[in-house]
Amino acid sequence: MTDGLFTETWAIALGDALHRSDSYRSAAKAWEGSVILDWSDAPITHVTSDAKACGVFLDLHRGDCRAARLATASDYAAAQYVLSTDITVWTALLEAKLTPTMALLRGKLTLKQGSIGTLMPHVNAASALVRVAQTVKRTPATRAPAFAHKIGPASAAPSATTPSETARPFSRPLQSTSAMGLRYDLLPMRLWEKAKRLGTWNPSDIDFTRDRADWLALAPDEQDMLLRLTSLFQAGEECVTLDILPLLDVISQEGRLEEQLYLTSFLWEEAKHVEAFRRFFDQVADEHSDLSRFHSPSYHTIFAVELPDAMGRLRTDASPIAQARASATYNMIVEGVLAETGYHTYHRVLTARGLMPGMQRVAALLKADESRHLAYGIFLLSRLVAEHGDSVWDAITTRMEELLPSAIAIITEAFSAYPPDRIPFGLAPETFVTFATGQFQRRMERIERARHQSIAQINALEALESAL
Repeated sequence: MTDGLFTETWAIALGDALHRSDSYRSAAKAWEGSVILDWSDAPITHVTSDAKACGVFLDLHRGDCRAARLATASDYAAAQYVLSTDITVWTALLEAKLTPTMALLRGKLTLKQGSIGTLMPHVNAASALVRVAQTVKRTPATRAPAFAHKIGPASAAPSATTPSETARPFSRPLQSTSAMGLRYDLLPMRLWEKAKRLGTWNPSDIDFTRDRADWLALAPDEQDMLLRLTSLFQAGEECVTLDILPLLDVISQEGRLEEQLYLTSFLWEEAKHVEAFRRFFDQVADEHSDLSRFHSPSYHTIFAVELPDAMGRLRTDASPIAQARASATYNMIVEGVLAETGYHTYHRVLTARGLMPGMQRVAALLKADESRHLAYGIFLLSRLVAEHGDSVWDAITTRMEELLPSAIAIITEAFSAYPPDRIPFGLAPETFVTFATGQFQRRMERIERARHQSIAQINALEALESAL
């Protein structure tokens, strides 16, 4: 049932609605190019005679829609992006049962033409476009609300612990002296074993002698790029060191001893990361100025607002939804999108050029630490989904929808400080956006599997995928 979608009338109405929409104009002011919304399973009777498929062509230019029609074969050949899916998914998008970002990252919406690395910086514009499309041929009485709701204090799920429970002294039998002992087969215990064996490196042991010589030989813009990248890491590591304690406390209060043992390594490792990056500024760059000049508005949104708010909320709300939102912010966005993209940048700048062996060593050690953190984060989110169902899954996808645009913007803002044709080290921003998006997509797919798995299956699978 198409309900009038993908007709010439609907296409023209969508173009007109976009042309008149102030919200779309504001969100899409930096976006231009042609887009085709493609109906992949259209019946042959719905395909126009001069088109290879059924799609709606939109000529978009900085917040305006200059043309809208059913796409022709020449439109398909020239379009910057072709977004394709079946009518069931299009209907879900237009009824606000699915968001475009999650549909794309979960493989339900396919980018048949164009680069995801150039599309992702404009996810806010794409989302605004879909919100406008939701109003076409719909009445206010029947139209679904735009996108999943944000979970705030008033709409959060009931707390797992009531005020009267948290006020009482925490009392329970001790697990390690009981017949239960410790479950060495659980993924957190396997990660704990790896942390003990691999995570005991000392930042003060890193030799930066060669790094200093390499630094002095760099061009000024190359030095600026490395200062920018490292300042983002430095402040980020300090923020997570300060903000992680509420998560440790919640896991402890739930009596998850094996998880708590591993989580003790989180704080230890994040603290070492703070020291390691500071030693770069002190011993390599000889830089002692205020580096907050490199922190963009989107960076401030994630690290000064969203991360401390999500983690701090656990002090008063230990519900599964609050835990999921905190872990999604910390593990999926800060570590899984931003930190991993940063390590990839260090590799492209330093390892590929044989520069700064000390910082190469720091990046490799931190990446190994963070891989364990990510493995636990995926385990935690998967466990919460398996235990509490789609309410938690919906909270995770909503949180990703809220934060992913700012996370991608941090990457693009870092490069926007340089002329597009003279970015230091010959780096191309879209390759890093593509990398970040791919890492995020794979992890979301793993968490989504938990909707149909038991805790035992999750533990076995995660243990296998993070094999020692």
